[in-house]
Amino acid sequence: MIQEFAGEVASNYARFRRGYRPEVFDLLAAEFPLGRVLDLGCGTGQLTAPMAARAGAVIGMDPSPDMLAQARAAEIPNVVWVVGADTDVPALEPLLGPGSLDLVTIGQALHWMDPGPLFAALTRLLRPGGGVAVIANGTPVWTQHSRWATAIRQVSGRWLGALEFPACGSSEDERAHYRELLDRAGFSRVREHRLDHTERLSLDEVVGAFYSARALEKLDAAGRRGFDADLRAELLAAEPGGVFREEVPVRVLCGTWEPTA
Repeated sequence: MIQEFAGEVASNYARFRRGYRPEVFDLLAAEFPLGRVLDLGCGTGQLTAPMAARAGAVIGMDPSPDMLAQARAAEIPNVVWVVGADTDVPALEPLLGPGSLDLVTIGQALHWMDPGPLFAALTRLLRPGGGVAVIANGTPVWTQHSRWATAIRQVSGRWLGALEFPACGSSEDERAHYRELLDRAGFSRVREHRLDHTERLSLDEVVGAFYSARALEKLDAAGRRGFDADLRAELLAAEPGGVFREEVPVRVLCGTWEPTA
C-alpha cells in the first residue's frame, strides 16, 4: 500500500477521491459516542477531516507517508496523523491505554488489511458501547456497470495489459465476510445501513478518480500523454455530453463492543 499510494497517485487521491456525505456522519453519531475516534487506513483524510468536526479527537492512521502528507495540509487542530498499518494497531494499546477509543472507522480500506486479527486487537482498545464502522463508500469507478466504466477498462487493457479491479470491500461477499469476523471477535448488534445516492461527475473527475488508484509507471511521458488522450476520447464517446452519472451504493457495517463480565 505504501508503494502504490505515493507520489502523483496520492495527489490524485486527495483531489479526486469521492468524499463522504453528511448522512454517514449523522449515522455514526447516532450509533456511537464520538469522543475519541481512530480512522484506520485514513488515506488523505476524506473521512477523517469531516469526522473531526463531530468528534472530540481523531487519529488518522495510514501506512503511506505521501497520503498522510496530503492529509496534514488541512491543518485540523484535533486530528493527529500517524504512520501505521493494521498490524501496528496492537502497539496503540500501551500508548493510549485499554478501552481508550469510542469508535474505529475503516473507510474503503479493509481490503488492504487482515480483518480477523485486526478486529480482535480493536476489542482491547474500545470502550464499552463503542464500536467499529466499516464503510464501503460506493464502488470504484472502473468496476461499475456503465458505458463509461467499460471504456475505462478497455483503454486500460489496451495500454497496460490485463488488470485486476478489486471491489475494495464493496461486494456482498466481502461485507458478509466482515460481518462474520465481527461476530467471531465478539462484537454485538452487528448491523448494516444503506445510504445510497447518485452523483454526476465531470470528465476530469472520472479520469482523476481512476488515476487515484492506478499508477502509470509502466508508461513513459509520451505514453502517459497517449493514454490520457485515449482515455478521455473513449469516455466522451461513451457519454458525449461529458456528464457521467454514477450510482453510489454506500454501506456502513457497524459492530458494537459490549464486553461480557
